[in-house]
Amino acid sequence: MTDLRPRLQELFGFADFRPGQEEVVRAAVDGRDTLALMPTGSGKSLTYQLAAMLRPQPTLVLSPLIALMKDQVDQLPAEIATTATFVNSSLEADETARRLGDVAAGRTRLLYAAPERLRNAAFVETLRSIGVGLVVIDEVHCVSMWCHDFRPDYLFIRRALETLGEPAVLGMTATATPATATGIATALGRSMSVVRTSVVRANLRYDVEVVGGNEDRLRILVERLRAVGEGSAIVYARSRDSCERVARTLRGHGLAMEHYHAGLEGAERSRVQDDFITGRIRGVVATTAFGMGIDKPDVRFVCLFNYPDSLESYVQMVGRGGRDGEPSTTVLLASPSDATAVRRFAVGDIPAPDDLRNIYRALRAQGGKIDPARLPSGDHDPRVLIGMLEQAGIVRRGYDAGRTMQIDLPAVGPDAGAIVDDLLERYTSEANARVERIVSFAESSRCRHAQVAEHFGESFAPPCGACDVCDPPRTRSSRRPTTPLPADVAGAIVAAVARLTWPLGRRSLVAMLRGSVSAPKSARASGSFGLLEAASDAEVKRWITALVASGALVEVETEEGYRVLHAEPSATLPSLGPKASGPVDDEAAGRLRMWRRDRSQADGVPAYVIFPDTTLRELAATRPETPHELAAVKGFGPARIERYGDDILALLAPVDSTTGMA
Repeated sequence: MTDLRPRLQELFGFADFRPGQEEVVRAAVDGRDTLALMPTGSGKSLTYQLAAMLRPQPTLVLSPLIALMKDQVDQLPAEIATTATFVNSSLEADETARRLGDVAAGRTRLLYAAPERLRNAAFVETLRSIGVGLVVIDEVHCVSMWCHDFRPDYLFIRRALETLGEPAVLGMTATATPATATGIATALGRSMSVVRTSVVRANLRYDVEVVGGNEDRLRILVERLRAVGEGSAIVYARSRDSCERVARTLRGHGLAMEHYHAGLEGAERSRVQDDFITGRIRGVVATTAFGMGIDKPDVRFVCLFNYPDSLESYVQMVGRGGRDGEPSTTVLLASPSDATAVRRFAVGDIPAPDDLRNIYRALRAQGGKIDPARLPSGDHDPRVLIGMLEQAGIVRRGYDAGRTMQIDLPAVGPDAGAIVDDLLERYTSEANARVERIVSFAESSRCRHAQVAEHFGESFAPPCGACDVCDPPRTRSSRRPTTPLPADVAGAIVAAVARLTWPLGRRSLVAMLRGSVSAPKSARASGSFGLLEAASDAEVKRWITALVASGALVEVETEEGYRVLHAEPSATLPSLGPKASGPVDDEAAGRLRMWRRDRSQADGVPAYVIFPDTTLRELAATRPETPHELAAVKGFGPARIERYGDDILALLAPVDSTTGMA
């Protein structure tokens, strides 16, 4: 058996292989269909890069992220980089042709492309004529309909392989359960030998911290980041807006963190990525795609600010820590409310039967050649919907003709509707199961590493000594005791604003009064910081609105265009705080309910649009007598006061016992 280590040393500078690497390289060089199940950081890319240099024919690498192809090629060892290239939609046609010419001439041995490129018949035919010997499918789990990041163009790989002359296949993924591995082989129509290296990363510590809400998350995150020594950090957040807000808060605490998401301009994304890789910033707060294709070895801390959508996603994200084998910490911030949210999100993206029916009708109306721009533009990518119909056997999508999709519509039987319903039911079931698995992982008191291992078909005997279950932290994150509310809430707020060195806007004032981690640095230095931490955000916002309505706080615009608040201590203060509320007046509640019913009928809107039951009960309990007091009621902002204020105050006015009139 040929010793592969001399070439490994020559090309990559490594004296020996990591676990599983040599077996994968040999299978690829020998042309055996192989599925490599290797965790993030285990050196998957080295296996096919080395194999490409040892094989007689060129290798095609299908990579799911077009934006990272250049980075992947740029990061190759020098000797391999000279024989590697990529083709994607960023290139002009003549440049693409030149690069394919280099492949044909033998000057290029490693070609990166997106799976979508296989829809181009001319591209596939060119590769067929060249003679591709090995096709590497990165993130191969995407061929599975039931995978958490299903990509419809992965479905076409099997047909493209037929046109290419059935070259050998090397599928690579870090996140495949035994059931997913079986599904991958079925989707590709291959009998694949499996090389599985352990998913257990002994150098990673898995912690789960239960949090009470967003404020808790931010406070724990700041504490955790400050405790990290050398190395970089990645914080994953669910939305773009959340990324920006969290990064801004961390910078306010002196932590050099930048936000990163798909909404940034390309130049800005590149700048943040370069600053991260070179260590000019401490880390990034990013959405889930960040880190794919980025080989930064010294990530010492990974935080999941919200629940991920699956245990597979969790393993992939935390796996970006400690790629150099050194100890690194990961933490998932979990809360019951976020568990509810992720359950809702899991099924929120699943199409309804009507979405699929509408797409199918549009396909029939356009005939076999489909212009994607003319398809119904709803909440779902038409290509995904077509992929689902293809999975159900109702349509067949072939090679594209430029931007036009070629769709065959075979005759469908009377059971087509039932097939679609069954498909959606299975998809919903799978989505729910994925979410319940990650929630169960967080809520369980079992070893975290053992849970991960079992999910991916391994056995692991705890204790691991590297999770919060087996090795509880010596001290939990600190929680400051709550200060009781002042007796005069209104006066305390006005006095706090009057003492400010720098004026604040409404959001920053709320953050200061509640003692929030997100408050600006100047606000955190105020003696009034945390003055109203016993109240909720919503309550403090209502109180500030009432004080603005009374004239005790005045909102002005600065020369820079910011709106800030100033105190007017001489103004009459409204009554605020919990003492303003008493038991619900049933008679007043009845009058409000009847008025709301009549008003909703007159306006042609549901009753809850006028105001919800919670607001009705608070009105009947507090019995506001002025617009200023009305502004302090939950659910009554300026628009509702202007529209309904006079009617509400008249309904709640004290009744004169002698006349029976308000």
